[in-house]
Parts: sequence; C-alpha cells; structure tokens
Amino acid sequence: MTPGPGPGEGRSGEDRVRLVRLEGAVNVRDLGGYPTTGGGRVRWGRVYRSAALHRLTAADLATVEQLGLRVVYDLRTEAEIERAPSLLPGGVRCERLAIGGSAARTRELTDLVVAGRLAEVPPDFLARVYDAMAETGAPTFGRLLTGLAEPDATPALFHCTAGKDRTGVAAALLLSLLGVDEAVILDDFELSAVHYTDPKMARLRRRLDGTDVDVERYRAVFGAPREALGTLLAALTERHGSVQGYLEEAAGTAPDLPERLRAQLVEPLGQG
Repeated sequence: MTPGPGPGEGRSGEDRVRLVRLEGAVNVRDLGGYPTTGGGRVRWGRVYRSAALHRLTAADLATVEQLGLRVVYDLRTEAEIERAPSLLPGGVRCERLAIGGSAARTRELTDLVVAGRLAEVPPDFLARVYDAMAETGAPTFGRLLTGLAEPDATPALFHCTAGKDRTGVAAALLLSLLGVDEAVILDDFELSAVHYTDPKMARLRRRLDGTDVDVERYRAVFGAPREALGTLLAALTERHGSVQGYLEEAAGTAPDLPERLRAQLVEPLGQG
C-alpha cells in the first residue's frame, strides 16, 4: 500500500494526483507528498519522474507546459536519444546525463526471454543491473542531484526510456537524501509495475494473442520488483554507510547536498 496519495488519489484532500496522465508517455509521476524525517513532506509539483517523452501529443505538450518545468534531465544514452528524441514545450532546458549499462543488460535479458532461455536468467538479475548502474553511474547521479539542489532549479523532471530502472534508482537516491523512509521509497518504486509493467504486458498480450508464446515470461524484463531496489540500497549502505556516504565517496557530492535538497524540496506538513 502506497503511503500518502497514490495513483488517482487526491493530495491530502486537494484536487491533485500523483500520476500525470499523458497520451504519449507513461509512468509520469510527481514525487511530492511523501513524509520525511522531522515532520516534513516532499513538496508537490517540484520534481517529476517519467518514461521517454518522444511521443507527446499536442494535448500532452499543453499538459507538460502547465507543470512549469524549467529543466528535463534525460538519463538515456546518445543512441537512445537519437532513436527517440524528446518532444518538449518551448523554453524547457534539456540536460543529457547519460547512464548506460542498464539498456544493454535489459536487451541481453530480452534476448534470453525471446529465445525461451528464461532458466538462464539469474533471479537477482535486476539487482545486479542496479548495482552496476550505481557504481558506473555514480558521477552522473551526483550531477543530477546536485542540479536539483540549485535555487530555482525546479520544477524539474528526469527520465529514461521506461521510467523504472535508471529513473527508479535516481528517484530512490533523491528520496533517501530528502529523508523519506525506505519502505515508502520501495512503494514508490513499485508504482512502475502499475504504470509501466502492467500496461506493457497488456499490449504484449494483444500483440501475441493467438500465438503459443507465454507472455508472462516477459515480466522478468519489464517488472519493477521492490526486492531489486532494496538489495541495491542495502549494498550501498553496507559499502558506504548510507546513501549519502555512497554519493560522497563514489560521486564526489558535497556533504551539505542533503541539506540543500531539503531546503528546496521539503516543506513542513500542513503547507502546500
């Protein structure tokens, strides 16, 4: 159960929702509303996460424009961006912060699934992908989080292709620095199963209807199991003492980064 407002629920009784509904993009979500240590909560309308933005309709662009985004951080590789360049409203700055590795590993997994060799996929595959991503992508995650801490840096949005792996890890790191409880962070991560995995599986079922392909085996590719992210967070804590320690040691972020992020993105309960 997701603490605070979930998909389609009002924000503390207000007429706002976590999910931003777009025709041409999925898994677009506001990271606001989550409680933080010290009696605060993440501000609504400051940071969004999403999947790729290359199929936005005119109506979508109008909706995105209403979010007032100042910057969009694109975590995809150059090759991914070339295949599917983002569509954004005028005046929105786009920063490319490529985090590689996960796309290639996902293709590797997809190839095994398509070939019917699911037994060869290790049960901790995604956890391994996330761990490798955190180590090789640490400087990029650090730049993203440092950028979000700048005055007047938000509203902002960060995204990858599916909005669940690279984006999911980035969101987890951000929420951790903001003081959100780990169980809530994992709940937020699992929302990708609702807003990405389930729709993706439904489209696959329609496409493969009448064939003898077991569509469910693709869930290993498109899933968002909380165990994978939980394993990563535990590993970072074991190696670096905390998520903050990981970012300082592996990404070179400043010791006051959490404080600066909270100043921008956390408010006392009852405000907003």
